[in-house]
Amino acid sequence: MIEYRPAQLADIPALMEIRGAVKENRLVTLTIGHADYVQALTVDGRAFVAEADGRVVGFVCGRPAKKDVWALFVHPEHEGRGIGSALMELIEAWMFEQGLEEMTLSTAPGTRAERLYLRRGWMDDGAAGQAEQRYRLAKHRR
Repeated sequence: MIEYRPAQLADIPALMEIRGAVKENRLVTLTIGHADYVQALTVDGRAFVAEADGRVVGFVCGRPAKKDVWALFVHPEHEGRGIGSALMELIEAWMFEQGLEEMTLSTAPGTRAERLYLRRGWMDDGAAGQAEQRYRLAKHRR
């Protein structure tokens, strides 16, 4: 059974491990350190985790101040179970509760993540760097 809860600072090592383990993640080469997670979870926004048998297996992080979803990652062993969609539901609802009318995210085109976002109503908003596309979700599209 999968359980969902707000992320805690003690979860950061698991979040970093999951981010490094995913198969479709061109951003894995970026240096994203512990301090970046602390900033995202405590100053810029909030994260939610998915747990299976007491182990964090996925997470999502939204940053209202930047009007974006900073991260969505599910451990490869737990892909295809609806965890990503459930996490997106949590963060989208929370971000709109913070007063946002729209939010953005970016991901590589042709990935499972892109297909998930498009199924959820996110709209392609153009290029966002070399190998990334930007997507936008407006509150009225939910």
